[in-house]
Amino acid sequence: MSRTFIPTAASVFERLPRVLRRHRLFTAWMSLTNEDPIQLVRIRDSFYGYADMRDGFLRLVVIDGDFERDFFALADAFLAEGGVFLDIGANYGLLSCGLAGRHANKVRFHLFEPNAALIDVMRRSLALYPTVEFTLNCTAVSDRVGFVAFLVNKHQTGASHIEDGVGEKVPSVTIDHYLHQVGIGQVELLKMDIEGYELSAMRGAQGSLAKRTIQALYFEYFAKYLVRVAPPGELLKYLDDLEYEVCFCRKYDLRSSGGASHSIRSGFPGHGIPLRPVKGHCIPAMTDLLAVPKENLESLG
Repeated sequence: MSRTFIPTAASVFERLPRVLRRHRLFTAWMSLTNEDPIQLVRIRDSFYGYADMRDGFLRLVVIDGDFERDFFALADAFLAEGGVFLDIGANYGLLSCGLAGRHANKVRFHLFEPNAALIDVMRRSLALYPTVEFTLNCTAVSDRVGFVAFLVNKHQTGASHIEDGVGEKVPSVTIDHYLHQVGIGQVELLKMDIEGYELSAMRGAQGSLAKRTIQALYFEYFAKYLVRVAPPGELLKYLDDLEYEVCFCRKYDLRSSGGASHSIRSGFPGHGIPLRPVKGHCIPAMTDLLAVPKENLESLG
């Protein structure tokens, strides 16, 4: 006897009106059907990946239906001609999968995720894009090559983070060491979301930043978590000392700060995207920022 097919919560709720996409209804459906919580979710357009729908943050991919729109618009511009994308703090790899579907075999993807429990699920997602070149690294990125202590948050995997003296020991690599090891001469875009340890990872990329191997660095700025390493201002100063301009790049931040004042000059990845340097402006307690070499910017005035 064949079993009756029951659609997953992710596939059902994606089709509901936004007002009906509620967390409680979502979890109630999964409880009623006793379905596998690892489900295929639409990232954007017709591009999909697998994620754990027990995680409230990941359920938002389905509930909001507008996953990381600002990031994808910016990343599409930087990767329009192909190149290399580094996904540091990849979690389930949804950002890389959303880009892989659009840019196919023009871009080489390098993902870094130290939570070993996610790797098999990530491989299922990456297998959806068989023509794309992925390198999946089960390692943390920091200012040292060796090992670091990593604290796993089982309820919200994206909140897992390095924590000295706490958690399990995981391999660690620096960006400088990795790029030299695998022979990468230019990175069109590096995305970093590692729960406050961004400065540590950037310190491990000092040589690559100084040599302009990294053309753009998109990173989470969350003041509450950045203090795990140093006051948030130290991260901004570190990039400024390396002659990188830190800019607002998300639409809301651009509107709030008076609109775009700069863009990236012709001939560089991301040419034409609207930006505004954060200097002289109040930075939200939590947002995403973009750092690019100062010499690559031009004023719109």
